[in-house]
Amino acid sequence: MGISSSLKIAIPAITVPLVAGFSYFSSTKEDYEQDSLKSLIEWGGRRKVLSVNSDRHDNIWDEIVKEYKNGSFLKVDGISKDSPNKSQVKKYCKRAANFTDVKWFNLYRSLCTRGTLIDQMNADLSSQNKSWLTSTTESDWNDLKTAYGDVQGKDLLIPSKEQEKTKVQKDNITPQLLMEWCSSVSSKLYVNTEEEDYKVAKFNCTKELVKQSKPS
Repeated sequence: MGISSSLKIAIPAITVPLVAGFSYFSSTKEDYEQDSLKSLIEWGGRRKVLSVNSDRHDNIWDEIVKEYKNGSFLKVDGISKDSPNKSQVKKYCKRAANFTDVKWFNLYRSLCTRGTLIDQMNADLSSQNKSWLTSTTESDWNDLKTAYGDVQGKDLLIPSKEQEKTKVQKDNITPQLLMEWCSSVSSKLYVNTEEEDYKVAKFNCTKELVKQSKPS
């Protein structure tokens, strides 16, 4: 993104944490010529600005409304705390997209944008020393292939490429199929932990990190 704006702010550092402490965006320019909050999100490249002019992301707006009502956010002007709705949130986000004061960045990022499934999963599983497997080496997927469809995962099967409503059964699963499906859903926007793609990916696309041995 080309940063260009009439507002110039001296900021020694901007660091915005993701959930579970992941760093989202950082700049150490002493003389920071800043664009809108929306532009900063797009520049960071890891989160999607949700559509405020269509129903394309309404399932995610519904989740944000629930999060807002359940206390994930302080009261925001124009959004009811007791009975918020997505129209109120969209209206705020449409206006806030053009804000240039970075003090509103965290709120805009949380209320008006959404991260991907892979980023949210990695944040959620960081305390368990697990992460999304992104390897393109088939042998790295053998453990997940073996676990596929077992007792814990019998209801967490990936869809067939030919017909999404048909699930790939345990006898037919291959490392290549797992690899391709996990890659295809990794960039989807996170909805919530009960959404099917999240649950299926958590079981079939994540693996314990290899612990590095300490040098003697």
